[in-house]
Amino acid sequence: MMTDHVDLAGYLTKSLDAEQIREIEEHLAGCDDCRAEVESLREWTMALEAVPEEMLLDGPPDDADLLLQRTLRQIRNESAGRRHRRTALVGAAAAVILGVAVASGVVVGQSTAGPGTVAQPPITRSAPTTVPGTRTATGVDPDTGARITVAVAPAPGWVRIKATVSGIPRGERCRLEVVDRGGTSVLAGSWVVSEAGAADGTTLDGSALVPPDQVASVRVVTESGKQYTSVRV
Repeated sequence: MMTDHVDLAGYLTKSLDAEQIREIEEHLAGCDDCRAEVESLREWTMALEAVPEEMLLDGPPDDADLLLQRTLRQIRNESAGRRHRRTALVGAAAAVILGVAVASGVVVGQSTAGPGTVAQPPITRSAPTTVPGTRTATGVDPDTGARITVAVAPAPGWVRIKATVSGIPRGERCRLEVVDRGGTSVLAGSWVVSEAGAADGTTLDGSALVPPDQVASVRVVTESGKQYTSVRV
């Protein structure tokens, strides 16, 4: 039969042998007070384990409470054979350490802010949204092999154009045009095909003074009038 002075610290730190653990568990089965004490010690142990290890290794700041300094010194100086007694100090150490941690700006799991500042939630950036009514299309000219992928976004009385064009030789001076339903071409942008553009394609943004409901197609032509590619939208 166990006495009233069961080694709860050794039990919690698993430093006892199997027979001792069995005897303590039998005692706990019939002792409400000891069961409550075990739960309390477990909570304090978890609180102490949450404190950064540096506070146990290096000690508290010079102006910390003297009780904390004495408690941590006792924990550090324990011999390996007496390590199971550490939990007996958990309640006092955890209470003082947590108090100093807050006073010193050590908050486990959170970054500390400067005096008088309020921690702000992380900034989340929304993904770009597509304008309602945007039309997209892709076309490849069978004769030139040039390819265009275009997005036409509506605006009041005009349109925004985003186009990716590939398959046009380096050095060509190109025009991006929007063709309305009446066959009139309106300039949306222009560029000279670079070496990289010839190899990987060119992406450009433009705009045209064509009402959204009047857009029929988008095309790429040279300054001399040669059409490389077009697509209906």
